[in-house]
This record gives sequence, structure tokens and C-alpha cells, in this order.
Amino acid sequence: MSEPQPGTPVDLLTSRSRTDPDRELVRFDDGTRMRVGDADEGSRALAARLPVPPGTRVLTCVRPGRSAVDLLFGLARQGAVEVPLALDVTFPAAESVRRSTGATVLVAGTSALTGNPALATLLDRVGRVVLVPEDDPAPPGHPLLDELPVTGVREHRPAPGDVLVVLSTSGTTGRPKAAELPHFAAVRHARRVAATMGYGPGDVLLNVFPWNHVNVRHTALLPALLTGARLVAHRRFSASRFWDVCRGEGVTAFNFMGAMLAILDRRPGTDHDHAVRLAYGAPAPAELAARFLRRFGVKALEAYASTELGDVAANTPDDWRPGTAGRVVPEYEVAILDDTGRPLPRGETGQIAARAKLPDMRFRGYAGDPAATAAVLRDGWFRTGDRGRLDADGYLTFAGRRGDVVRRRGENIATWEVEQVLRALPGVVDAAVVGVESDLTEQELLVVLATADHALDGPAVRDWCRTRLPRHAQPRYVRIARELPRNGSGKVVKSLLPSTVDESTWDAEARSAQ
Repeated sequence: MSEPQPGTPVDLLTSRSRTDPDRELVRFDDGTRMRVGDADEGSRALAARLPVPPGTRVLTCVRPGRSAVDLLFGLARQGAVEVPLALDVTFPAAESVRRSTGATVLVAGTSALTGNPALATLLDRVGRVVLVPEDDPAPPGHPLLDELPVTGVREHRPAPGDVLVVLSTSGTTGRPKAAELPHFAAVRHARRVAATMGYGPGDVLLNVFPWNHVNVRHTALLPALLTGARLVAHRRFSASRFWDVCRGEGVTAFNFMGAMLAILDRRPGTDHDHAVRLAYGAPAPAELAARFLRRFGVKALEAYASTELGDVAANTPDDWRPGTAGRVVPEYEVAILDDTGRPLPRGETGQIAARAKLPDMRFRGYAGDPAATAAVLRDGWFRTGDRGRLDADGYLTFAGRRGDVVRRRGENIATWEVEQVLRALPGVVDAAVVGVESDLTEQELLVVLATADHALDGPAVRDWCRTRLPRHAQPRYVRIARELPRNGSGKVVKSLLPSTVDESTWDAEARSAQ
């Protein structure tokens, strides 16, 4: 029997389990450890207890741990399609995903159900419910996974182009969509991240992101499986314990998103007493990346990626240009388009579009939404909705969401560019800029700041911006907050930010009128 080609995650697992079954693959913060052989055996056991026909869409919602890994590989082994839900998913979001994907099975953890009543409402909407034992007792009326009878495992080797998983996009500026990802897209993404970061058997990778997200699955677990590295998967990010965890686990690299780097940077002191040398993610503004290297000895390598495409551009340890997302990876072509869809020359900012050079390495489409799919996929090119530019050397710089623009005094202002300036202000953990209605038509800029400095106020913010932003881009309104609203992957959800001003909002024009 010939060795299977590693075109699917199950191929990777099968191959690794034959050669290195006793190598530790993943360690969770509750102390659970899984070897490569455990993952292989667990996936086969799950397939034997929960056999489903190939192509079946299965909703899953379990706490991070062994069950999450068993489901990932066990469903893939049968050719089923996993549709993972966030632990804090709302009922409207869960029901929307169920409808769009046509999911007929739900596998839910007992503690996930206890912690989120919205999931209980979903139980009556699917044809079959199976519960995974967790800390909390199971509600009556549904079978437990480990009590189901064992059947013969019906092996179904999926093709690289078959759908592996349906992942919800972040939806920070619009309605989340369910992206259908083929098996090979996951494998290609893992290979790219492993090559970019230079991972090997001696690496220990820390990830703190939820298991319904592409980050921990395709840029941490699968790269660990591919290279022989070990994944340390924690349920949440703790700034106060971060470096202690890295020391205790021997972490050599970690993934970051959102304000994670900025939060670590705002903590006092320096720390070089650890084995961490690299971090992978976004964003990593040049000033922040320089401070992070100086204070912690860690290169924060920014990449440009999306759920639909995986990594499109990336910095590497040997080819690092802070402030950019690095060079375009060999598997993609990238073009920068103007508003009419025509390519722009190097150095100009427009919409980022990408085209895959290999089959089955990007998403297939949005489940149940052909109109949304057609709107972004044209002639093989994916219109990302992001703004960016390519410089003369081929480095890509992300410049915010295309629709995240405020029109003020006849000028279009990219809020990302204002936010970058504000994030460099001492005392600011993160910044978000939105437009609010103006008496003079168009809009005014409102900035909401999460701060680590209680003395920071509106005048200080305005003074900081005075010489760093053009006059039309200087925010009129400033609001200080304890934190910004985020989704499970750490991205700011601007739809939850204030759209009006109140007495807690500082007004630069009211100040100037005094």
C-alpha cells in the first residue's frame, strides 16, 4: 500500500502517526496532553462512534481540549464538513450559519451549553444532537458521545478539493459569512506558515485563540503536526501571566492578533528571560515591532492573511521589513486595484486582490450565499475588500478595510491611518476611529481609546495628532474607554462602537470656542 500524499489534514496525521506516534502534539492549559498517536486514535474512535455520510455538515461547539482535536480529524476522516461555532455565539448568528450551511448534526459540549443558553435554543433546530461530556452535567434527551455504540469505521479518503470546514469570517465591518475551505487549503496554509517561520521539531508554539477560528487550526495545530513542533493551546490571553507561561512551557514562538502586542508592550519592564524568538500575526506597526524586539528580544513578523485565502504575504526572520506584511508568497499573485477594478502602479493605495496559482488552496465560496461569492470572486481573482499598496521591492502594506472610510470636509479619510498614529501615543493600548454625523453634512471623526494611562485626555490626544495628521484627519471627538469591543479573534467590532456623542465625549470644537 503506497503512502498517502499529504493533500489533506488526515493524510498529515496518518503519515506522522506512522513515523512518530509518541511525539507530543498539543498541550492544553488544563494539563491535557495529546500525542500524535492519541490524535490519530481519537479521530478513528470518533468516526466509529459518530459515523456520518461524506459531505454531512456538522455544527460543533466544544471547549478547547481533546474533543476539539478529535472532532477536527474525526469528521475529516469521514469526509464530513465541520462547522465550528464560537463558545459565545449568539442564537441569530448560529441559526444563520445552520441555515446557510444546511447543517443537520450538532455536537455540543455540556459546559458549552451551560455557559451559553443560545446553544440550547439551537438543539431543536437540527435533526441530530450529540453531547460531549465536559465539567457540567448533560441536559436530558440527547445521547453522550462516549456512550454511543462503536460501529465499523468506514474509511473515506477525501480529495484535496473536498470541503473540510466552514469558518465564519470575522464580520468586523459587515455581516459574517461562512467560508467553505477545502482540505488542501488547510494543508497549504500550514505549510506556508511553517516555511515562513522556519518551524522544526524543537519548537513550542503558543496559541490563545478560539478553536472556531482559522488561526489555531491552520497556523498552529497543523504546522505543529507538519514539522514535529508542539502546540501549547490556552483558552485566553493573559498579559500578566504571558511571559511566565512562555518560560514554563519553553515557548519559542507565538501567534498574535488585534491588540495583543500593544497590551504586552504597555506592561512595565523588559523580559529576555525566555526562549521566544518569533511571533507571527498582525498588526505589527514598525514602532511597536522595534520596541518589542528591544524589550523582549522577539521579532514580531507581520503577515497578510484572511480566512478565505490563508497567507498571501509574510515577513520571514531573514527578510523582515517592519511596518509591512512582507513579500507576496509564491503561491499567490497580488494586484492593487482602483475603484473601477483596474490595476494601480506600485506605491499607490487601492483594493488588494489576490489570485491563487494552485488549485484548491483558497475558499470555494460562501455557503448559501452565491451573490456574496460572485461579488468577490471574478476571473479567479478574490477582491479582499482591504486597502493596501505594493512598494517597488514587492512588499505589501495593509492600509485598512476599503469600506472603513470617513468622508469629512470633502476628503476621504482612511480610519486605519488615523488609528496607526493614535496607537503610537504613549498610554494607548488600542484605538478605533468611526464617523459620526455632522451638522455640516458629511461626518466628523470620533476616536475611542482603550488606555493604560488614566491621565490621558482629549487635549493630549489632539496635541499628539496636530503634527502627525493633516488638519482634515485630526479627530474632533475623543472618548476614553476601559476596552474596545472585540470578537473571538481579537478584532475590534466597530458596529458596537458609539455612533453618537454624549457628555462623556470630549469635543475639540467646544474647547476652541471657549
